[in-house]
Amino acid sequence: MAVTNILAASTNAVATAAGAVNSVSNLASAVSAGYGGGGGIAGALRAIDLPSAGEIAGDLYVAAAQFANDPAANDWRVRLSLPSWPSFQTSPVLKPLQDAGGLIFPYTPSITIASAATYTSIDTVHTNYAFRAFQTSDPGAITITAPMNVEDPTQGLYWIAAVHYLRSLTKMFTGNDPKAGNPPPVVMLNGYGNFVFKNVPCVVTNFQSTLDDKCDYIGVPVVGSAAGAIQGIADQTAGLADTLGGVFGSIAGVTDVVSEIAGGVGQVAALGALFGAGGSTSGGTSYVPTKSQFTVTLQPVYSRNSARNFSLDRFVEGGYLTNPFGYI
Repeated sequence: MAVTNILAASTNAVATAAGAVNSVSNLASAVSAGYGGGGGIAGALRAIDLPSAGEIAGDLYVAAAQFANDPAANDWRVRLSLPSWPSFQTSPVLKPLQDAGGLIFPYTPSITIASAATYTSIDTVHTNYAFRAFQTSDPGAITITAPMNVEDPTQGLYWIAAVHYLRSLTKMFTGNDPKAGNPPPVVMLNGYGNFVFKNVPCVVTNFQSTLDDKCDYIGVPVVGSAAGAIQGIADQTAGLADTLGGVFGSIAGVTDVVSEIAGGVGQVAALGALFGAGGSTSGGTSYVPTKSQFTVTLQPVYSRNSARNFSLDRFVEGGYLTNPFGYI
């Protein structure tokens, strides 16, 4: 009886996965037609699965945040921008942040900043005073402690989006991601005017929040990604392949086919997310606390090239206000 159930499940899963593969095939054809033959985005997508040293020469998208030409650039509230990577821009879970123009802390947060200079002691015999040689300076971590109160389901959705966003920024690109192997995205910190936080490139190194047992919780209906649902089919199909391999060790060819379909469906989900296709599905109801507090630790990061081009004279004179990213 168990074997019959397994085979029935196999038929349904393979049929569903095949339908998803056909759907994305049509999407790929539409993309190819829309961008014309040869090169461009369609050509880049065909190169997604090339091994190392065989990838496309240029980036189709970058995972760094972009905050230029923002209509809210003069907004002095503390804000973390959304990365330009398509999944961050099209995720139905992150829509409240997309509408707000990033993660804006709704209540005035407490922010701890630091700046340090390291000097190395030079040991010299028979001297009363040690000599110090400058070694390096460090902008230090930025710690944001922010209250996040929720009064209605709309604010509850914003709370969920904020948590999902901060969790996502501590994850690297891996698995079936088109940019597998890349570190978590860089975001821009702005707040309190140009001479405090102006487009400071940061990575999230730590996020904490306490779900208190001494407050009420509000039920919030949320949505999920249809592309994510397709990926769920892929995961189930891959698990089914392992089950078939365990029950019918002699039909390795069948399990290989099922596994191949699972991998294809995973690529379907990635491709759908890349173009914001697939719409949304019900994510059920989540419950959020009416009173909580976020603690976010940010680490400013600068490329070797930007550090090399830094000028202290220009920094002191406030000459970096028009820079696409800010030194602190």
